[in-house]
Amino acid sequence: MTDRPLWSGRFAMPPAREAQALGHSLDADRVLADEDVRAGTAHVEALREASLLTDDEARQLTDALATVRDAIAEGTFAFDPADEDIHSAIERGVTGSLGDVGAKLHAGRSRNDLVATDVRLHLLALAASAADDVREVARAIVARAREHVDDPMPGSTHVRPAQPITVGHHLCAHAWALARDLGRFADWRPRASVSPLGAGALATSTLGLDPVATAAQLGFDRAFDNSLDAVSDRDVLQEAVAVASICATHLSRLAADLLRWTDPALGWALLDEAYSTGSSMMPQKRNPDTAELARGKAARIAGDFVTLAAMLQGLPLGYQRDLQEDKEPAFDALETVGLTARALAGAVATLRIDTAAMRAACADPGLYATDVAETLVKQGVPFREAHRRTGELLKTLADRGLTLADLDHVGWKAFGVPDGAALLDPDRSIAARTAAGGPARASVEAQLTALDALLDA
Repeated sequence: MTDRPLWSGRFAMPPAREAQALGHSLDADRVLADEDVRAGTAHVEALREASLLTDDEARQLTDALATVRDAIAEGTFAFDPADEDIHSAIERGVTGSLGDVGAKLHAGRSRNDLVATDVRLHLLALAASAADDVREVARAIVARAREHVDDPMPGSTHVRPAQPITVGHHLCAHAWALARDLGRFADWRPRASVSPLGAGALATSTLGLDPVATAAQLGFDRAFDNSLDAVSDRDVLQEAVAVASICATHLSRLAADLLRWTDPALGWALLDEAYSTGSSMMPQKRNPDTAELARGKAARIAGDFVTLAAMLQGLPLGYQRDLQEDKEPAFDALETVGLTARALAGAVATLRIDTAAMRAACADPGLYATDVAETLVKQGVPFREAHRRTGELLKTLADRGLTLADLDHVGWKAFGVPDGAALLDPDRSIAARTAAGGPARASVEAQLTALDALLDA
């Protein structure tokens, strides 16, 4: 064991204990051990191809890297107090077992390009996992929407009854938002799948390494375009967290609807016990904590984006140690959005929807005021006039403690809509809304078909 870091050759004394503690990131970047070994193995191959390692030396280094990786995974690796991060710990482990051969590992690379490479590899895996989780909650929503294509419910604006739609139409709206999130994850991936390895500290090296071959070995789409940019920028993290934050917002809106539907005051749905919790004091409570936590996680992920944006703004080109702070918010955002999606997928799949209660809520005559106004429009009345006349009718009725349901045939005829009573029917109102993207059965079925294709792509 030693208290001297790998870079200590230039220094006559070790760093101050508090300075060393400030720079210590091992707790945050230990998750990169596998990626660091993958990057190290690819770099060994680049050194061998450049005739800087013999075949035997390359084999020794590859084996030593795998041994260190396994020891870390098994918890048997002895970390040194001087290990600032997982990268220096792995290099020290290899050098400690191979001596001079191990000391050849770092030729032509810097922690600057190594860290950037490890982070991209890890981020690509996290994003793929998060996207899979988001796809599953979207599939759960689509499955439930298909069950309720014809079941009416009050659609709302301003959290107030507005017009009748169907449960299927409402759920499809959530699925479309999540499908766009999946598109954003897919759009981000080609920009993320760029290998920084070979960029060195900022200006590559003089050793004849081949970054393109290294990129291919690591599974990246391509190698960096500019070595200085490769080690300087973290927009790939910022963009991933932005996508996660937008997705978390959509998940929080789904959670908000679950909370509203399961409010006993409405009684439209009930969360399964597996996605509810009790109270430590009140025996009767059945709290919708899964939905509440999903709603709250969106704020946390938005905070991760703000943390990254605030840290990155104003940094000059070249690696700056500020960038050590990039990993925790980025990894947290993607891990959290995946966890939230998994929980909501289960909550949606097991949600007990009370279609009778939703249909009963559609008895509110106010839901059909727009249908009344549009009937006048079909008769040639300008919309603003139709809107005014319908509004005046509603006010007159309300002043008398009445609603549209209290109008008899004579009253409807005097208003100019002889068949007005027939308008106060959710099935008729929904069936009449045949525009693409609307709540009519054919439209919702077309949406479900399109969503299936998107989610299977």
